[in-house]
Amino acid sequence: MQVFAGWMRVAVLACGVLCASAAWAELRLPAVFGDHMVLQRDRPVAVWGWADPGEEVAVTIAGQSVALRADASGRWSGRLTAMPAGGPYTLSVRGADASIEVSDVMVGEVWLCSGQSNMDMRLLKVWDDEQIEQRLERDGVRLFRVERAIADEPQEDVDARWARCEPREARMFSAVAYFMGAALHEELGVTVGLIHTAYGGTPAEAWTDTARLDEHPALADINKRWADRVATYEAQLAAYEATVVSGDTAAKKPAEPPARYAPGGLFNAMVAPLIPYTVRGMAWYQGESNVWRAMQYRPLLGTMIEDWREQWGGEAIPFGVVQLPNYENPPRVPPGRFSWAELRESQLAVSKEVEGVGLVVTIDHGDPTDIHPLEKEVIGERLALWALAEVYGEPIAHSGPVFRDYEIDGDRVIISFDNEAGGLAARDGDAIKGFVIADSSRRFRWAKAVVEGDRIVVTEAKVPHPQAVRYGWADNPYWANLVNDAGLPASPFRTDDWEGITQPSR
Repeated sequence: MQVFAGWMRVAVLACGVLCASAAWAELRLPAVFGDHMVLQRDRPVAVWGWADPGEEVAVTIAGQSVALRADASGRWSGRLTAMPAGGPYTLSVRGADASIEVSDVMVGEVWLCSGQSNMDMRLLKVWDDEQIEQRLERDGVRLFRVERAIADEPQEDVDARWARCEPREARMFSAVAYFMGAALHEELGVTVGLIHTAYGGTPAEAWTDTARLDEHPALADINKRWADRVATYEAQLAAYEATVVSGDTAAKKPAEPPARYAPGGLFNAMVAPLIPYTVRGMAWYQGESNVWRAMQYRPLLGTMIEDWREQWGGEAIPFGVVQLPNYENPPRVPPGRFSWAELRESQLAVSKEVEGVGLVVTIDHGDPTDIHPLEKEVIGERLALWALAEVYGEPIAHSGPVFRDYEIDGDRVIISFDNEAGGLAARDGDAIKGFVIADSSRRFRWAKAVVEGDRIVVTEAKVPHPQAVRYGWADNPYWANLVNDAGLPASPFRTDDWEGITQPSR
């Protein structure tokens, strides 16, 4: 497609260089295997690279060696046996006529962190240089930041390198990823390797293999919509070029569709080359670019997660999802239909429906005037809490209350939760706020909510026959203050399934 005239030419050129390298048959490793790297502890570790077709390759580290042979295309791959945390080691790769040595290799915990601009936000945006110099965790964290790229086919490699966590490296690294990694290192006491592959202003379909989109009935329109957009642009461009040839100097060149929106483009360039690098888990902070199709995000995010897991080998790799924070002006009347609320609902649904997916609630740390809130430290720390509890098995509270079910008893709606962690309360010690209630008219009113044991009872005198309750249901539900005894916020939810404003058919 001609729409990729800018970014895509760069990606294609990069592919040409990589393909040429393979054709030259030099012994080569992907960028993710380099000095200062971190290998995942306690699990078989995937290794791969390129050599002459049929060439035998030996990979050695920490007293073990594995013999591999390059296939007809020149690619070799295999697995090292599981290793305990430790290092530094040297990873040696030896072929028939050449060898590679990778130094300062640590064995610890590896996390892949992806998404759009809020995951991509640099540490320098949150801490200034003085804070970075004084507070940075240097010894226990390693960094691998993938440069932005787009491609129309899966690539072999990325533009990136491993680095020690020094100020000049960390200042440009993902703040959320860094804070998560630093918290994990502090608690686990092993080196944490962070792979940062994120790109601002990008939708989830750009991070998803296009073939998987076509396979899902609820997602099939995504590729078609992009193809139609490209076709429209190319028709407009042809018309523009014709007017230029005719001498019309007033003609305006049509705007090229942003290549970063292309389904599969970021998966091909920024994720596929990392497969099957062995990781403990993944963290995902994205959704802003899908708000206008919030309900479709539910099958889209679930499909993306399942596809990544399958391509990584089929294991249910733990996947932490950051729920979108507050944004835009808060409603002045009882809230009804909001696209950001529907996106959060999709994120919550995926965390319930897909095995091994955790949800980090952030509605207490948004900014009504900035889609990029600066309070990234608490987000990273909450991701670490989820990982410590659900991935590493530590007996700690890691989630706020999550809606489980409800019952209507006369004029009362009784709400039950998971993860109440010993009790339900208001964050500020005041009355619980953020609940609305409606009868069959579907007109919502502010409601009274009180704690009864481990449940919330919601009532409103003007709604004697309630049919539905919603909590935190707005783009910016700043007043929603329900927490558990650990002080972690409840996720927004609703008990109804009434039509929203981002129905998949829209």
